[in-house]
Amino acid sequence: PSLLELFPPWLLAVPKKKTSHSRKAMRSANKGLQDKQNLVHCQACGSPKLAHNICPKCYRELNMEWKAK
Repeated sequence: PSLLELFPPWLLAVPKKKTSHSRKAMRSANKGLQDKQNLVHCQACGSPKLAHNICPKCYRELNMEWKAK
């Protein structure tokens, strides 16, 4: 018995042709980096930071204080 007799045709769904490098590149061309939408200003120093994250400038100052102890 052949494979077609053993399995229904929908189980053998495979591509007929190899996907070319150009087609793969075109498909992934829209997966690039996008601009951040969640930027806010730090309440302590006013520098821009990501929402719900500590400001890099304030973190640097805290880190220096912790290391000095």
